[in-house]
Amino acid sequence: HGEAGSVDTDAVERERQRCQRVLAKYAARDRFNFDETALFPFCPPDRGLATKQMSGKKKDKFRVTVGLACNADGSEQLEPFFIGKSRKPQCFKNRSPEQCGFYYRNNTKAWMTADLFEECV
Repeated sequence: HGEAGSVDTDAVERERQRCQRVLAKYAARDRFNFDETALFPFCPPDRGLATKQMSGKKKDKFRVTVGLACNADGSEQLEPFFIGKSRKPQCFKNRSPEQCGFYYRNNTKAWMTADLFEECV
């Protein structure tokens, strides 16, 4: 159905088998998975208990990207990696993010870039 219906399932199966052969060389503790998610802390919910959209309210576009990583057997979890827009957010109150207890970087769109990924890994 739709885009999923156009997938070459034979190619997917071949690639899955190739990945399994490559990963078999490494112990589960040495295989890491990294993913990122966007956090919009000031954006009002658009579904849930609300029965209708709130009129007169604009969605706040404030965004923080959070990167999370752990290994395949779950024995090691890396510290969350936060990416925001501000170089020195006011909430830090003249302290560095490391002094506040977390890893924080910034760029203009609060997105993960190749340079930031290499830095956090």
